[in-house]
Amino acid sequence: MSCPIKQDMEQTAEIKKLKNDIRHLKNRIAELVRAEEELKRAEHELIKKEKKFRDLVELLPQTVYEMDLQGNFKFTNNYGIKSFGYTQEDLNKGVNFLQLFIPEERERVKNNIQSLLNGAKLTSNEYTSQRKDGSTFQTLFYSSPIIQNGKHVGLRGVVIDITDRKKAERELKNSRDQLRALATHLQSIREEERLIMAREIHDELGQVLTALKMDLIWMQKRLSPEQTEQLSKISSMSELVDMTIKTVRRISTELRPGLIDDLGLPAAIEWYCGEFKNRTGIICDLDLDEKEHQLEPDRAIAVFRIFQESLTNVARHAKATKIYAHLKCNDHTLTMEIKDNGIGITREQINSHKSLGIVGLRERVNPWGGKVIISGVQNIGTTVKVTLPIQAENMSND
Repeated sequence: MSCPIKQDMEQTAEIKKLKNDIRHLKNRIAELVRAEEELKRAEHELIKKEKKFRDLVELLPQTVYEMDLQGNFKFTNNYGIKSFGYTQEDLNKGVNFLQLFIPEERERVKNNIQSLLNGAKLTSNEYTSQRKDGSTFQTLFYSSPIIQNGKHVGLRGVVIDITDRKKAERELKNSRDQLRALATHLQSIREEERLIMAREIHDELGQVLTALKMDLIWMQKRLSPEQTEQLSKISSMSELVDMTIKTVRRISTELRPGLIDDLGLPAAIEWYCGEFKNRTGIICDLDLDEKEHQLEPDRAIAVFRIFQESLTNVARHAKATKIYAHLKCNDHTLTMEIKDNGIGITREQINSHKSLGIVGLRERVNPWGGKVIISGVQNIGTTVKVTLPIQAENMSND
């Protein structure tokens, strides 16, 4: 038979334990109630933020979208619906992401999406998009993965209509191409005029001066030794005619060096260096390719003019005492480099919109895809580097 006191103690312990359990249960219930209230507040805030987000999205003049991994739209703003010509009813029935692109673009779109999901760097992509009615327009897509619980569940992004921008780019390119074509045409006309002037000066004026020289010789032979005053005058006139003939030859040669047509570009450069040194006192150190590379006349003239203008710039601005020029041709490319030991050109001067001479140098080789790169170091000098492709028909003349 159990002891009454022991039974009372056991019952008291059970009651105490029951009360503790009830107290813990009430605390847990209170915690759950608070958690539910917090969840409701969070949901309410989330709804408010989502509404604010959607209100802002609706104000954007671009398409904003979300889609799942199968390409089905989950959301797009009104601008996107109107841009692509669909209705909200269409979206509710189901519109696939690939329907927004012309068929030729769809494989590229799928590859880009897969690359994005595989962790590729986020970039923009240009596409030709297609509206519901089949009309097309140019678009720029910015997309990023939607990640939930560490897994990709879709994509979201922004679509920008760049039709007007692409049109402006085409118009700008056309204008630039037209200006370059005009510049090339003007250079061609200029060279033709120089050639005509050089021939007229050399042939017409040269012949007249030669005839005058012969007449002076004729007169000199018919004067007696006693006519010293007349003989002295004829002698001075003859020297003046000789100087004028040399000047005419120099001017006509500078207008259009016949050496380019007769002996090639290296010979013309070597001749001009000699003339330049005589006029300015600046030493020209040449390293010319000994191989024969028969450039077409227009390209040879363009390179010679760049060389001529570069040396003129050195004389005017560089305060240099020495120039090093290197000319080399391989089977595909002509390379020319001109260096001086002057004060150097600054990056600001190279990029200045007032540096039309530099623009002119670059435009001379632009028709053939050539390049002119100019660089300078203060108090060390300036370098002009020219690269010019050689035409296929000229490659055999090595």
